[in-house]
Amino acid sequence: MKKDTEARIREIQAEVAAIDEFAEGSIASSRKPYRLKDGTVRLASPQYRFKSKGARGKQVSKYIPPSAVARVKKLIENGRRYRKLEAEYSRLVTEASLAALKTAGEG
Repeated sequence: MKKDTEARIREIQAEVAAIDEFAEGSIASSRKPYRLKDGTVRLASPQYRFKSKGARGKQVSKYIPPSAVARVKKLIENGRRYRKLEAEYSRLVTEASLAALKTAGEG
């Protein structure tokens, strides 16, 4: 296995270990209009929902209070970063394993 590949694998392991929590999904917001007694129409405060896949791929939705939206967005960002690192790690380990087979004379 090349030194740079080994180093990158260790970097990825350290980065993944630093991600202590994450979420997979997205946030959606909606603002419904309402009418006042004088006939004017206004928009209600935004309602935030976290949407993700639950058991058996079923869509799950959960209300998020406005005070928690920034934290949930950070969790979603961590989830995307985790998946990206996971894919790169898998690719590097596969390449390294195949390279080790070739150098051992088995391939």
